[in-house]
Amino acid sequence: MKKVLMIGGTGTISMSITRLLGQSDEVEVTVLNRGHRELPAEAQQLISDINDTEHMKQLLQGKHYDAVCDFLTYGPQQAEQRIQLFQGLADQYIFISTVCVFNHEDVYILNENSPQGNKYSEYGRMKSAAEAVFMKAYRDTGFPVLIVRPSQTYGYDRYPLSVKGKTCWSVIDRMLAGKAVIVHGDGKSIWHSMHTDDFAYNFVQLLFKPETIGRSVNLVNPECATWDMIYHELYHQLNAESRIVHVASETLAASSHYDNLSAILGDKQYSNMYETETMYQMIPDFKCRIGLAEGVQKYLAYMDEHPELKKKDEEYDLWCLGILNAADACSDAAEDLL
Repeated sequence: MKKVLMIGGTGTISMSITRLLGQSDEVEVTVLNRGHRELPAEAQQLISDINDTEHMKQLLQGKHYDAVCDFLTYGPQQAEQRIQLFQGLADQYIFISTVCVFNHEDVYILNENSPQGNKYSEYGRMKSAAEAVFMKAYRDTGFPVLIVRPSQTYGYDRYPLSVKGKTCWSVIDRMLAGKAVIVHGDGKSIWHSMHTDDFAYNFVQLLFKPETIGRSVNLVNPECATWDMIYHELYHQLNAESRIVHVASETLAASSHYDNLSAILGDKQYSNMYETETMYQMIPDFKCRIGLAEGVQKYLAYMDEHPELKKKDEEYDLWCLGILNAADACSDAAEDLL
């Protein structure tokens, strides 16, 4: 029986992995978190704040795991603490990073060794710094780390969107109400996203493989869609008329109300592709079976099953109104110049 520890384990990206591992007769899965969310029946639980070092030392005493999957490390200091905690307690330690670590501006096709340094995204820079700490520990002490970098992973109550309010429903609510929605740039930049069920299917194939230690892999869906395609599919399945207004990425990033500097200038505005050689080498049975249309169906079905999540976001509506009025004024001024 293989033992897997999920640090986190109940988020959008990790819950599907927890469920999939729980279905295996060959894996004992344990979730380490603060115990705020319900777990699949097959999973065991350790309740603690992973950042509470002393409590964690007591909790981990005498334990050993075939694989530890870390979804909750966001910076170098946390990485150092994780290494201290799990040195000698794990045969494989998988750190979930992000493709946001890369410099998207100067490289069109990215691979695992592409230059890092995302000047717009603090999230990307902190994950990059954590990667460096883990890899130094591998080189110095043999710490058994594997770095996995997803692109956007969606599912449950989350769906890929250009700009949104507190939740994704803030945009869907506007679509249903016939209000215009905002998409950055001209809507033609491409985006890689993977449904959480597909991510889980591919991710579990990385477990228990000694040959992955000391390496990194960009775990991304090779297929992509433009932002306009993503929004038009939503409109189609909502049976609503498309009302998309394109606003320059720099203009959206200038607003301090939402962190569009990181989300758009640091990530969504770029049309990047990813080499897949390493991914297919590490994951021979790689598959992405949930396409754009089915992804929309799954998201809308989940929201219908959880109507309590369909909350209006008046703050976001007011922000959209201000941006759209400014865009109209800019268009009027351009017409006058012509």
